Amino acid sequence: MNLVLILILLLPACAWALTERQVVNSVLLHFPLIQEAEFKAKSSEGELTASEGAFDHKLIFKSRNRVEDKYDNQYFETSIERQTAFGGTSLVAGHRQGRGAFPSYDGKYKTSGAGEIFAGLSLPILRNFSTDEFRTNLRIRQIENKQAVLQLKLKKLITVHKALTLYYKWVLESQKLKINKEIYELAILRHSMVEKRFQAGDLEQIKVVDNLRAIDKRNSEVLKNEIELNKIRAEFSLYVRDSVGVPQVLSEETSSELILKNPDNSLLDPSSITANPQLEILKLENEKLSSELSFLDQSKLPGLNLELLGARELSPNAAYDPQSLQFGLKFDFPLENRKAEGKSVSYFYKVRAMEKQKIYLEQELFQQFNFYREASSRSRQRWEMASREFENTKKMAEAEKSKWAQGASDLFIVNLREQDVADVEIRRWSALYDYHQYMIDAKLFSATLPTSL
Repeated sequence: MNLVLILILLLPACAWALTERQVVNSVLLHFPLIQEAEFKAKSSEGELTASEGAFDHKLIFKSRNRVEDKYDNQYFETSIERQTAFGGTSLVAGHRQGRGAFPSYDGKYKTSGAGEIFAGLSLPILRNFSTDEFRTNLRIRQIENKQAVLQLKLKKLITVHKALTLYYKWVLESQKLKINKEIYELAILRHSMVEKRFQAGDLEQIKVVDNLRAIDKRNSEVLKNEIELNKIRAEFSLYVRDSVGVPQVLSEETSSELILKNPDNSLLDPSSITANPQLEILKLENEKLSSELSFLDQSKLPGLNLELLGARELSPNAAYDPQSLQFGLKFDFPLENRKAEGKSVSYFYKVRAMEKQKIYLEQELFQQFNFYREASSRSRQRWEMASREFENTKKMAEAEKSKWAQGASDLFIVNLREQDVADVEIRRWSALYDYHQYMIDAKLFSATLPTSL
């Protein structure tokens, strides 16, 4: 228990390393806009269930009481109906009972004491056969549900990409600040020695001025780096959150765990571009338009329905034939249907336009993917060359400091060599940043960034 307490007390003072995986997990677990997309996906599931309600069973009860001098009667009917997705067929089944005295023109309502059961169907032969309003709406909701799932994946890809971009920027600016602080502190430490040598008459005053110039220049770079780093920390905090989702501003003690990773060629396969959610969403949008176009084409057809109804009296002592079969045709022909005709033309060209948009998007994704993959590879080469240059530049700076200590060099040259080391090291880290940035850019277009915990 005491050991745990000691660790808790010491933890704020200890530096800890933030990894890429921790950033990704934080985003996937707590980022509000991803949670928004998750709720929208759930909402689309509700819309899909609602559209399925068009095919629910419907229980219908009818009753009629008639009281007059000559005819007193009662009529009850209970039926269950269902619109099906099979060829637009609608089904009905039920029971009816008519008691009392009915006039001859209402004889159809009269039944035996036990009543009559019936069942039937209505089958469209032309309009609404291949699709109808209910089936079209259901198909559209199914497509929109798939789109919502893909929108969620796309939101995750974009957000993870943004978070990792800020992660690499934070790493780069942290290293810049560290490098510039080091050479600034070197100039500060050296200045006391410069002052002593000037007081002793071993050094010209212009050398003192040059060192002060170097101090101010380096201090200015440090301040610039601090401002930029604080800006990145503030933006990055929106993506790095605690266990309850509160943004966390990284402390100065927080370090990174960035390494030069070898490219995973399996994740950088151009064929994976076809699985990009943007393409899938566009493809589904085309399917949605095609479904609506099919419905509009159907609505231009004449209506021709085959209707069939069978009935049977439940009483064995019925006064008439206890079984009956009714069938017939229902036909309607719209004299005008300009709405459907106009919409059909509109949707036809919308489908064509969507196909062209899909072709362009696929080409754009492919070109961008190839560029960023190649740029990442070249940035790795830059990093390797800058690393060799950095080692050689450090050796030259150390040699120049030794010469200056022996009086064989000039302070201006020493400052220049130190600045060269800092500049090369910053370029080395910039190349590393570019390598990782281009890599995640390529993974964004190929949809291979992590989207699950």
